[in-house]
Amino acid sequence: MAKYRHRTFEMFDFVEEAACALSSKSTRHEAESDNPTSWTFQHLVASRSAKMMHVRFKRKDCLDSQLSIELRSDFSHLADSLVNDSRVLLDFAGLRGFSTECIDELKRFNAKLQSKGSRIVLCNLEPAVRASFFPHRIGTDRTSSVVS
Repeated sequence: MAKYRHRTFEMFDFVEEAACALSSKSTRHEAESDNPTSWTFQHLVASRSAKMMHVRFKRKDCLDSQLSIELRSDFSHLADSLVNDSRVLLDFAGLRGFSTECIDELKRFNAKLQSKGSRIVLCNLEPAVRASFFPHRIGTDRTSSVVS
């Protein structure tokens, strides 16, 4: 299992690895909810599968600083919609760029989830997207530091 070292987020290469990590560290059963099995936001699509929320980005190009405020709104609404002790898999499949401002919004989302006892993991980060999470390491081989 490839897990990338980051001080805030758990990052994995593949959806299966991320899903396994979410399920292996939690023995809690999914909280019952009257929420629908999927939600659509301006930039996100969230669907419940295998006792977790699978969140994908609608756009496949770069999410830049101009979209960070809209992304903040999506993350905030999603966090408010989730029940306590939720497990969230954030899938970056096909996304080619993610700005520092968008990472800041993701950190806010993560903090909201943690305050509810919830957990998030990231997966399918293209090399350029993964590198944006390590701004001090750009241009070095350290961005691919993997934990087995």
